[in-house]
Amino acid sequence: MASDLPSGLQIRQKLAQEFYLAGWIGFWTELVLAVVSTLILVFALSNPGFNINLKSGIGLLSVLGSLFVLALNLYWMWRYVQLARRLPNPDPEIHPTPSKVRRLLHQGIMLHFTGIFLALLATQIIVGALLFKVLTIPEGLTIYQTRQLIEPLDIFVVQASTFMTAAGCTGLLITFWLSKQVQAHSNS
Repeated sequence: MASDLPSGLQIRQKLAQEFYLAGWIGFWTELVLAVVSTLILVFALSNPGFNINLKSGIGLLSVLGSLFVLALNLYWMWRYVQLARRLPNPDPEIHPTPSKVRRLLHQGIMLHFTGIFLALLATQIIVGALLFKVLTIPEGLTIYQTRQLIEPLDIFVVQASTFMTAAGCTGLLITFWLSKQVQAHSNS
C-alpha cells in the first residue's frame, strides 16, 4: 500500500519521522542539560561565598544570554516536532513548503551557533577568573584567605558552562543532520 502513495507524500512522511525523532531527542537532551546548568548557576550566584565575578558585567550577560538562547533552542527543537506533525498532511496549506523548512533549519543553525558562542564566552570568563585565583596564590607562603583557593563550587560552575556548550552543540548537530536529510530527500 505504501508503494501506491505519491513520491512527494512518501518523502514528507519519511522526513516527518526523522524530524519527530530528532526533535524529541534534541529537546530532551537540551532540556536536561539546561536544567542542570541553571540549577548549578542559580546555586552559585545565590551563594554569598562564591567569588567568581559572574554577578555583574560581561560575565553575567554571557551566562544569562547563554541560558536565554538555550531556552530558545529548546523552543526550536519543539518546533521541529510540530513541523513533523504537519509534514505528512496531504493538504498543501497545512504542510510547509521546502523553502520554509530550509529557512527554519537555517534559523535553528544560527540560533544554536549564537548559544554556543555565548556559552564559550561564559566558559572563558569563568576559566579566566579561576586562572587569576590560581596565579594570585603566593608560592611557598601560607594562605590566609581561603577565597584564593579554587573551591568545588568553582568547578561546578565550569561544568555548568560546559553543559550549556554541549546543549548547543547537540542542537547544532541535530539541525545539521536534519538539513542534510532535507537536502538528500529533495535530490531524490
